Amino acid sequence: MLFSRCLVLAVACCAAPLVLEAQTLVPPDSVRRGEPAFAVYVPSGPGVAAADHVLTIRYADGAMSPGYRGFRVPAGASAGGLDVVGTGLPATTRRGPFVLFLVSVPVDAALGVATMSVFGPDGQALAGARFTIADRTFVREDLRLDAMLTGLRVDSDPVKTEQAVRYQAILSTVHPEAAYLSGGFVRPVASRRQTSMFGMRRRYLYADGSVDVTMHSGIDFGCPAGTPVVAAGDGLIVMAEDRIVTGKTVIIEHLPGTYTIYMHLSSIEVPVGTRIGRGELIGAVGMTGLATGPHLHWEFRVMGVACDPEALIGLDKMPSIRTILPAIEGR
Repeated sequence: MLFSRCLVLAVACCAAPLVLEAQTLVPPDSVRRGEPAFAVYVPSGPGVAAADHVLTIRYADGAMSPGYRGFRVPAGASAGGLDVVGTGLPATTRRGPFVLFLVSVPVDAALGVATMSVFGPDGQALAGARFTIADRTFVREDLRLDAMLTGLRVDSDPVKTEQAVRYQAILSTVHPEAAYLSGGFVRPVASRRQTSMFGMRRRYLYADGSVDVTMHSGIDFGCPAGTPVVAAGDGLIVMAEDRIVTGKTVIIEHLPGTYTIYMHLSSIEVPVGTRIGRGELIGAVGMTGLATGPHLHWEFRVMGVACDPEALIGLDKMPSIRTILPAIEGR
């Protein structure tokens, strides 16, 4: 369960002091396929920036994850939760007694025991821990496309290719100083009506009779055109443009290598480079690009790996991740 170990640490500070030894890595107890999770590392002492630490995961079948950059929890903490806005000091300049990692488990990750390892700036292994990858059921759907939408998806187009290359380049970029997120996500639209769920196995039925099978990497919210769309969390706008396939699209960077994406908008209200707060307006629902009706496609990626954004909704109803700090220090 997301935050399971971290929540234990957070609650512990309210009950009895908890002291962790230096160079301890605290993993989640269990993470389901397609979900994000946090891990906590306690370094041996000050002097090394959080972003100089990298965590990797080795799955039961030997597959390796990308490297996840460490970060500090934004300042401005209160023991009451995440209602206090942090100042978000850059991860590269802050020093402190622990480092957080946000990781992403692929939807096809091998089940069973996986191993996390933390490495220092010189590549030396500092700590390791094991946790469990749990199964999850994903539903299926068929999506029938007319000739125009089939062409948008399959026809060769140099502009579409250039847009895809640039899109992937943004999502694979890791800025060590990006430590904006100070709380859990909110839903980007008021509606809870999901027309397609994360991880859904989707068959595209093309107009020429051919079929393509993919995994739906986000959540589709069915809403009337013009419905306001807000930022799910604090961050920086790194893309705001009209694309051939995804239509008007906004990408927000939240943490190093961590992004949310908002597609098929009818309008965009924020330019690239804008610091955005959780719940602030970024655009409106539309059906631009490859869309069969008005909806918002909301996506969450960590180091390029798609994971379920709903797993981070409403964390401000739980103990703050910032209370992990006094828990570890035994306050």
